[in-house]
Amino acid sequence: MTNEALVKICGVTDIMTAHIVEQAGADLIGFVFAKSKRQVTPKVAKTISQSLETSIKTVGVFVDCPKDTVEQIARDVGLDYVQLHGSETPAEIMDYNVPAIKALKLTTKEDLTQLTAYDKVCAYLLVDGPMPGSGETFDWTWLSEMFFHTPLLLAGGLNVDNLDAAKRLATISGFDVSSGVETEGKKDHQKITAFINKAKGREQYVSTTK
Repeated sequence: MTNEALVKICGVTDIMTAHIVEQAGADLIGFVFAKSKRQVTPKVAKTISQSLETSIKTVGVFVDCPKDTVEQIARDVGLDYVQLHGSETPAEIMDYNVPAIKALKLTTKEDLTQLTAYDKVCAYLLVDGPMPGSGETFDWTWLSEMFFHTPLLLAGGLNVDNLDAAKRLATISGFDVSSGVETEGKKDHQKITAFINKAKGREQYVSTTK
């Protein structure tokens, strides 16, 4: 992996945090519309999105939400991407009118076969642990044996202290983090900045291990 990895900070729920994410240099910012402690309404997401001042891209996270609803929210909020965690088939994803990020959970090495079906049908592939948003990892080395045409984003248990291992995976184009930049369930502005700096190969980061 090159030092300049893509970084997505997910589960942002307020303007102040969004500005920290933006100023620290993240490439993507995620709003969760599925049921979650980080869930926001389209109105809140639109307000946050309209406050952004750079070219950072906005992503809406959905789980088995009807296509028409997903696309309507994308239009209303002005989303650049929709991140789909449901049972969408490759053919269904190709039918979306907004660029899609297909998220897949990896529980065992055999789950890697799922990824090949979605290669070249979406903007990004996102690989996550068994419980997305929980901070639970999986064996990242499984990904070193696979090649994909579609850029691959890694999620699941990432934080500033295990990024070195993740960055050694040549197949990864970037990182998606939520709980790994939180303290007691809330986005931690220092952890956000430290994570982005380290992911992008900058020197100005510190360990956030307690």
